[in-house]
Amino acid sequence: MTTVLDPDVQQNTPSKAHRRAFDKQSLPARYSGQMLYFMGAALIAGAVVHYPVNPSLYTIICAVGAFVFLLGTLVNEFFLADERPALSQALPLVTFSLLLSFGVGLVGGGIQHFEQFPERSALMTPIGLLMSYAAFVAKDSKGRWHHLISPFAAVVVLIAALAWLGMTALAGTIASDGHSHDHSPSETPVEPTDPAVDQERPSEAPVDPADDGHSSHTH
Repeated sequence: MTTVLDPDVQQNTPSKAHRRAFDKQSLPARYSGQMLYFMGAALIAGAVVHYPVNPSLYTIICAVGAFVFLLGTLVNEFFLADERPALSQALPLVTFSLLLSFGVGLVGGGIQHFEQFPERSALMTPIGLLMSYAAFVAKDSKGRWHHLISPFAAVVVLIAALAWLGMTALAGTIASDGHSHDHSPSETPVEPTDPAVDQERPSEAPVDPADDGHSSHTH
Protein backbone atom coordinates (compact mmCIF):
# COMPACT_ATOMS: atom_id res chain seq x y z
CA MET A 1 0.00 0.00 0.00
CA THR A 2 1.35 3.42 -0.97
CA THR A 3 1.23 6.13 1.63
CA VAL A 4 0.73 9.64 0.33
CA LEU A 5 2.34 12.29 2.46
CA ASP A 6 0.88 15.67 3.02
CA PRO A 7 2.19 18.15 0.35
CA ASP A 8 3.55 20.43 3.04
CA VAL A 9 5.48 17.57 4.61
CA GLN A 10 6.88 16.53 1.22
CA GLN A 11 8.08 20.04 0.49
CA ASN A 12 9.74 20.49 3.88
CA THR A 13 11.43 17.07 3.94
CA PRO A 14 14.36 17.03 1.51
CA SER A 15 15.53 13.68 0.27
CA LYS A 16 18.56 11.98 1.76
CA ALA A 17 20.48 12.23 -1.52
CA HIS A 18 19.74 15.94 -1.78
CA ARG A 19 20.98 16.58 1.76
CA ARG A 20 24.14 14.60 1.10
CA ALA A 21 24.91 16.46 -2.14
CA PHE A 22 24.29 19.80 -0.47
CA ASP A 23 26.60 18.99 2.45
CA LYS A 24 29.43 17.91 0.16
CA GLN A 25 29.24 21.05 -1.91
CA SER A 26 29.02 23.40 1.06
CA LEU A 27 31.76 25.96 1.53
CA PRO A 28 32.90 24.72 4.97
CA ALA A 29 33.25 21.16 3.67
CA ARG A 30 35.24 22.15 0.58
CA TYR A 31 37.41 24.56 2.58
CA SER A 32 38.23 21.93 5.19
CA GLY A 33 39.22 19.38 2.59
CA GLN A 34 41.49 21.73 0.65
CA MET A 35 42.99 23.22 3.81
CA LEU A 36 44.06 19.77 4.98
CA TYR A 37 45.74 19.17 1.62
CA PHE A 38 47.66 22.43 1.57
CA MET A 39 48.57 22.40 5.26
CA GLY A 40 49.94 18.88 5.03
CA ALA A 41 51.99 19.71 1.95
CA ALA A 42 53.33 22.89 3.58
CA LEU A 43 54.46 21.04 6.70
CA ILE A 44 56.18 18.37 4.62
CA ALA A 45 57.86 21.03 2.46
CA GLY A 46 59.33 22.78 5.47
CA ALA A 47 60.40 19.53 7.13
CA VAL A 48 62.22 17.92 4.20
CA VAL A 49 64.33 20.99 3.45
CA HIS A 50 65.15 21.85 7.08
CA TYR A 51 65.85 18.26 8.14
CA PRO A 52 69.66 18.70 8.46
CA VAL A 53 69.19 21.62 10.84
CA ASN A 54 67.36 19.62 13.50
CA PRO A 55 66.63 16.02 12.42
CA SER A 56 64.54 14.99 15.43
CA LEU A 57 62.30 18.07 15.31
CA TYR A 58 61.70 18.05 11.56
CA THR A 59 61.09 14.30 11.51
CA ILE A 60 58.17 14.93 13.84
CA ILE A 61 56.94 17.84 11.70
CA CYS A 62 57.20 15.70 8.57
CA ALA A 63 55.18 12.91 10.19
CA VAL A 64 52.52 15.41 11.29
CA GLY A 65 52.38 16.85 7.78
CA ALA A 66 51.98 13.39 6.25
CA PHE A 67 49.16 12.62 8.69
CA VAL A 68 47.38 15.89 7.90
CA PHE A 69 47.68 15.27 4.15
CA LEU A 70 46.35 11.73 4.51
CA LEU A 71 43.49 13.07 6.58
CA GLY A 72 42.75 15.46 3.73
CA THR A 73 42.79 12.50 1.35
CA LEU A 74 40.23 10.67 3.45
CA VAL A 75 38.00 13.74 3.66
CA ASN A 76 38.17 14.59 -0.04
CA GLU A 77 38.22 11.10 -1.57
CA PHE A 78 35.93 9.23 0.81
CA PHE A 79 33.59 11.69 2.53
CA LEU A 80 33.21 14.50 0.00
CA ALA A 81 33.45 12.47 -3.20
CA ASP A 82 30.26 11.55 -5.03
CA GLU A 83 31.45 7.95 -5.36
CA ARG A 84 33.57 6.34 -2.69
CA PRO A 85 36.41 4.13 -3.91
CA ALA A 86 36.22 0.43 -3.27
CA LEU A 87 38.12 -1.11 -0.38
CA SER A 88 40.67 -2.60 -2.79
CA GLN A 89 41.39 0.90 -4.10
CA ALA A 90 41.71 2.52 -0.69
CA LEU A 91 45.26 1.39 0.11
CA PRO A 92 46.77 2.41 -3.29
CA LEU A 93 44.90 5.71 -3.09
CA VAL A 94 46.31 6.51 0.33
CA THR A 95 49.83 5.37 -0.66
CA PHE A 96 50.00 7.43 -3.85
CA SER A 97 48.44 10.41 -2.08
CA LEU A 98 51.28 10.26 0.42
CA LEU A 99 53.86 10.13 -2.38
CA LEU A 100 52.13 13.06 -4.04
CA SER A 101 52.37 15.09 -0.84
CA PHE A 102 56.09 14.39 -0.54
CA GLY A 103 56.61 15.30 -4.19
CA VAL A 104 54.83 18.61 -3.74
CA GLY A 105 56.78 19.20 -0.54
CA LEU A 106 60.12 18.56 -2.25
CA VAL A 107 59.33 20.98 -5.07
CA GLY A 108 57.95 23.71 -2.81
CA GLY A 109 60.67 23.41 -0.21
CA GLY A 110 63.46 23.20 -2.78
CA ILE A 111 62.37 26.36 -4.56
CA GLN A 112 61.59 28.34 -1.43
CA HIS A 113 64.86 27.56 0.37
CA PHE A 114 67.24 27.35 -2.57
CA GLU A 115 69.36 30.22 -1.28
CA GLN A 116 69.77 28.61 2.13
CA PHE A 117 70.40 25.03 0.93
CA PRO A 118 71.43 25.29 -2.74
CA GLU A 119 72.94 21.83 -3.29
CA ARG A 120 70.14 20.05 -1.45
CA SER A 121 67.43 22.08 -3.19
CA ALA A 122 68.94 21.45 -6.62
CA LEU A 123 68.42 17.74 -6.05
CA MET A 124 65.08 17.92 -4.25
CA THR A 125 63.22 20.02 -6.81
CA PRO A 126 63.49 17.77 -9.90
CA ILE A 127 62.99 14.60 -7.85
CA GLY A 128 59.86 16.08 -6.31
CA LEU A 129 58.52 17.13 -9.70
CA LEU A 130 58.89 13.63 -11.16
CA MET A 131 57.54 12.01 -7.99
CA SER A 132 54.49 14.25 -7.87
CA TYR A 133 53.58 13.58 -11.52
CA ALA A 134 53.97 9.81 -11.24
CA ALA A 135 51.98 9.73 -7.98
CA PHE A 136 49.23 11.89 -9.45
CA VAL A 137 48.87 9.62 -12.48
CA ALA A 138 48.63 6.58 -10.23
CA LYS A 139 46.20 8.30 -7.84
CA ASP A 140 43.88 10.01 -10.33
CA SER A 141 40.77 8.07 -11.30
CA LYS A 142 41.30 8.97 -14.96
CA GLY A 143 45.03 8.43 -14.91
CA ARG A 144 46.51 5.47 -16.77
CA TRP A 145 50.03 4.10 -16.83
CA HIS A 146 50.43 5.11 -20.47
CA HIS A 147 50.32 8.72 -19.28
CA LEU A 148 53.81 8.13 -17.89
CA ILE A 149 55.04 7.63 -21.47
CA SER A 150 53.42 10.49 -23.33
CA PRO A 151 54.31 13.90 -24.79
CA PHE A 152 53.25 15.63 -21.58
CA ALA A 153 55.35 13.24 -19.50
CA ALA A 154 58.31 14.10 -21.73
CA VAL A 155 57.70 17.79 -21.01
CA VAL A 156 57.70 17.09 -17.26
CA VAL A 157 60.97 15.17 -17.55
CA LEU A 158 62.49 17.99 -19.62
CA ILE A 159 61.45 20.60 -17.05
CA ALA A 160 62.91 18.45 -14.26
CA ALA A 161 66.20 18.06 -16.16
CA LEU A 162 66.45 21.78 -16.87
CA ALA A 163 65.64 22.58 -13.25
CA TRP A 164 68.40 20.25 -12.06
CA LEU A 165 70.98 21.65 -14.48
CA GLY A 166 70.08 25.27 -13.80
CA MET A 167 69.86 24.96 -10.03
CA THR A 168 73.07 22.94 -9.87
CA ALA A 169 74.89 25.63 -11.83
CA LEU A 170 73.53 28.34 -9.57
CA ALA A 171 74.31 26.31 -6.46
CA GLY A 172 77.99 26.42 -7.35
CA THR A 173 77.95 30.20 -7.06
CA ILE A 174 76.12 30.30 -3.72
CA ALA A 175 77.76 29.34 -0.46
CA SER A 176 75.76 26.61 1.20
CA ASP A 177 76.00 28.47 4.49
CA GLY A 178 74.96 31.79 3.02
CA HIS A 179 72.00 31.93 5.39
CA SER A 180 71.37 29.60 8.26
CA HIS A 181 68.09 28.97 10.01
CA ASP A 182 70.03 28.05 13.13
CA HIS A 183 69.82 31.13 15.28
CA SER A 184 72.85 30.24 17.39
CA PRO A 185 75.68 32.74 17.04
CA SER A 186 78.32 31.81 14.48
CA GLU A 187 81.19 32.80 16.71
CA THR A 188 81.95 31.71 20.24
CA PRO A 189 80.82 34.51 22.53
CA VAL A 190 83.45 36.17 24.66
CA GLU A 191 82.84 35.60 28.33
CA PRO A 192 82.18 38.88 30.16
CA THR A 193 84.83 39.87 32.57
CA ASP A 194 84.13 40.83 36.16
CA PRO A 195 85.98 44.02 37.15
CA ALA A 196 86.08 42.91 40.80
CA VAL A 197 87.76 39.66 39.90
CA ASP A 198 90.23 41.43 37.65
CA GLN A 199 91.24 43.72 40.50
CA GLU A 200 91.91 40.77 42.85
CA ARG A 201 94.14 39.04 40.35
CA PRO A 202 97.84 39.79 40.96
CA SER A 203 99.59 41.37 38.08
CA GLU A 204 101.96 39.00 36.38
CA ALA A 205 105.61 39.89 36.61
CA PRO A 206 107.46 40.22 33.33
CA VAL A 207 109.25 37.11 32.30
CA ASP A 208 112.47 38.86 31.41
CA PRO A 209 113.77 41.86 33.34
CA ALA A 210 113.95 45.05 31.44
CA ASP A 211 117.36 45.63 29.97
CA ASP A 212 118.41 49.12 31.03
CA GLY A 213 121.93 48.76 29.73
CA HIS A 214 123.52 48.32 33.22
CA SER A 215 124.63 45.04 34.68
CA SER A 216 124.23 44.42 38.39
CA HIS A 217 127.42 44.70 40.48
CA THR A 218 128.07 42.95 43.75
CA HIS A 219 129.90 45.04 46.28
